[in-house]
This record gives sequence, C-alpha cells and structure tokens, in this order.
Amino acid sequence: MKASIIGAGTVGKSIAEGIKNDFEVSLSSGSFEKLEKWNNGRFKIFDNNVDNAKYGDVILLTIKPGISDSVMEEIKDAAKGKLVISFMAGVTLNHIQEKLKNSMVARGMPSIPMLVQKSVTAYSYRELDKEHINVLIKVLKGFGSAIAIDEAYMDAVTGLSGSGPAYVAVMADSMINAGILAGIPKQQARELVIDTFINTMALMKEKGLSASALRDEVMTPGGTTVAGLYEMEKANTRIGIMNAVLGSYRRSQELSRNSKN
Repeated sequence: MKASIIGAGTVGKSIAEGIKNDFEVSLSSGSFEKLEKWNNGRFKIFDNNVDNAKYGDVILLTIKPGISDSVMEEIKDAAKGKLVISFMAGVTLNHIQEKLKNSMVARGMPSIPMLVQKSVTAYSYRELDKEHINVLIKVLKGFGSAIAIDEAYMDAVTGLSGSGPAYVAVMADSMINAGILAGIPKQQARELVIDTFINTMALMKEKGLSASALRDEVMTPGGTTVAGLYEMEKANTRIGIMNAVLGSYRRSQELSRNSKN
C-alpha cells in the first residue's frame, strides 16, 4: 500500500521512517530542494502536493495548521475516495471533512518520541469501515502506540501527551541539575535521571499501579522521600504542572476555534 506524506517537517519525516517497512512512502513539501537533500534517494518524492496525493492510497497531512486550507483545496480532487489522516493541531474533523468532502478523514495527535518510533498517538475518525480503520492503526503503530479517543478530548490530549514531553524534559533537567549541585558528575546524573523516568513508568504500566500507589511504595515515615515531597508541595509543583497542561489545552482550543472560522 502507498502512503503519501504531505509536509516533510519533523512529524512527516518521523512518520516516513516509522512506516517505511509497511508502506511505499512518498513525500512532498514546501521546499523540494531541502526535501531532496534530506531524502538522499530513500523515498519517492514529488515537487508538488497534487502528484503526491494522486500517488498514495492513503494521504497523511503533516503540514502547519496555518496553510491547511490552501493545501486541502489544492489536493481535494486527488484525495477523492481516499483515507486522509491529519496530524495538524487544532484542525477539527468537521473542518477537514468540509474541505475534503469526498474523502474519508481521521485525525491523530502524536508526541515527539515519534523521532525514535515511541510516540503515543491519540486518534479520532468519522465513519470509517473496518478496512480503513485497520490502515489508520497500522500507520499510527508504525511510530509508537495508538489510543482511540473521542475528538471532544483532542485539545486536552494536545495539552497532556502532545505537549507533555516538554514538561517531562523540564522536570528531568531540574533533577539533573540538582544531582550536579549535590556533587554527582553530569553524565552520571543524566543517566540516573533518564533511567529513573523510564523505569518508573515501566513499573506503573506493567504492574498497573496508580501514580499515588507508586508514590506510597517509595515513601516511608520520616524518610528521605517524604522530606523531598514536602518541598515539592511547598513549591506548589503539582499546581504548576497541572497549569502547564491546562495552558496548552486552552491554546489548542483557540486553534480549534480559529479553524472553524
């Protein structure tokens, strides 16, 4: 099966690398020269979006929301009867369907670990048959895991898992710096923090533990962990993290409203 990726930025390139073993991948972008240099003969590339859209059995839109209307107008005839999967933040299924009236549409919100095929991608769709749902999931699982969600929650997903890696990175950076301040060499501090994050999440997932249950397993009365948690509570760390997620959520809502106007 052929997959045409329109937009060859970070998302488009990561998807291409992730699905290349299951699909014949083609790409197009705003700068054919840059695309050609990056591609180096690995994938089929086009110097225009229309020919790329005609080539694929499924079309993946990885363009910026600001140019979405013009690109969808450009490819609407070539996309007729095909599955179109959008990875554009804030652009609703309703809006995509209005622009691509004769296409089947779906929407995904990936996360930056897709660079190493470790994204968690929430997805929604409208009236797809089983065959096209299977194609959708196959695409998404090419670069990580996939979770079906009602589109009503997609803006919240953007704030939670879409922007989430940035918040995790800030927490990791803070912990690394604290380790260095406590005298641990930088490289060792980095490795300790990275593996702490990875292994803690693995424990939660594999054992089905809630976050609070895991915390309680580590915390002992009068111990070092509870002393550290007390400092986090004094600094309102929880509220800061929650506000970060909600701030991203509200911004995604604004983008969604703008896409309807």
